[in-house]
Amino acid sequence: MSDIIYVFQSIPPSTQYALAGIFFAVAMVSSLSLALRLIWKKMGMNEVLKYEFITIVAHKFRTPLTHIKWSTDELVKTEQDPYRKEAIQDIHRSNEKLIKLTNTLVEITDSENASSTVYVFERTDVCEFARKIGEEIKNEFHEKNVFFSIQCAPEPIFAKMDTQRMEFALQTILENAKNYTPPGKNVEVTVMREGHKALISVRDGGIGIDKKDIELIFTKFYRTENAKSADTEGFGVGLYLARAIVKRHKGTIDIYSEGIGLGSTFTIVLPLAR
Repeated sequence: MSDIIYVFQSIPPSTQYALAGIFFAVAMVSSLSLALRLIWKKMGMNEVLKYEFITIVAHKFRTPLTHIKWSTDELVKTEQDPYRKEAIQDIHRSNEKLIKLTNTLVEITDSENASSTVYVFERTDVCEFARKIGEEIKNEFHEKNVFFSIQCAPEPIFAKMDTQRMEFALQTILENAKNYTPPGKNVEVTVMREGHKALISVRDGGIGIDKKDIELIFTKFYRTENAKSADTEGFGVGLYLARAIVKRHKGTIDIYSEGIGLGSTFTIVLPLAR
């Protein structure tokens, strides 16, 4: 402990403040996460309480995440060592993803107001969009020893997107593919055109979905029994919110699975941009 204090004291004051800000913010996020899980279990099947709780927690996460952002911004400016600077930038990028996620949750957790949220649609290259998100998450697949790939049609495919919100939708599907696919299996993303539609398909070699669960999988707080066994940390809201976002794009999310243990395919279907 004395060594740590000595090292900390030898750091310039501005860096000390930035590091202290990160430590404090991370402690707050960790405490909130633990409290969320403990309270979540006690809520049982009360959907109203669960939804209100998610909204409150999303708001509470904003403050510590903003502290981490400010602190990492300061550290990047002052850090001279290239390896430590890259590590700080990794923290910054991950924190930015959490901020986007939190902002999206705050905006659309209230289903009555979801339709009134202002979306900013831009003509977007669907393949470039999917590759960018895949690049950000591919290391997480590799660390789990899951082979991850993206294939695109040879010709450009464009759709009108609110890229920040659509990023949430695709990330949700990719996160599920990662969480529910065992090591040694594949997750393949394919971007293609079908008639007047743009398709982003995510096929995994994971736990699969029972036929009776396919119609329920987009239900708020619904989780299949095999999903609960494979990943105990989920809340059952990601796909519900992803479908709400895609619906605002006048699109759909299609699901296909042969059954338990046979993997699944989630396909985001969007109208082509004119």
